[in-house]
Amino acid sequence: MLKVKEIQFTILVTQTKTKMKTIKILTNCLFIFAMSFTLINCGNDEEEPKGNFIKITSITPQSPASLNFNDYVNISYEYNIVDPDGARMWIIPQTGGANSPGYLYSSSGIFNGAGTRQVVISISDEDDPVIVDQLRVTMKNPDQSEELYEELIAVEYTFGN
Repeated sequence: MLKVKEIQFTILVTQTKTKMKTIKILTNCLFIFAMSFTLINCGNDEEEPKGNFIKITSITPQSPASLNFNDYVNISYEYNIVDPDGARMWIIPQTGGANSPGYLYSSSGIFNGAGTRQVVISISDEDDPVIVDQLRVTMKNPDQSEELYEELIAVEYTFGN
């Protein structure tokens, strides 16, 4: 009878060791999976910029493009304004570092918080074609005495007849 109990004990110990090895393997696999997931997602967390910002989300037509005078370039953007008084925002076409001749743009009221906006730019009739080589994206406080954000975006739009 003692021999049978020894065999049962040996079987029980063997089964327990096998279960422990299985648990250890599963634990290691879970750890490896968790680490892999962390590493894969490590560089993908794009934080929104803190503070005042304007982020262009679409421009139609895409640059480069040739347009007739008074044709519109449609621009959509996201914005965030932290100034409690709000801000005004503009996108103005530039030629050679200055406002483009005959430029047209969407005016701005006072905006607060975060949101999206759609605006247009264009060039009115001029004697010669006008090449817009940059968009000046600007955010200013309500009385326009302080610049809160500015960015220049390279584009190539040729306006003419």
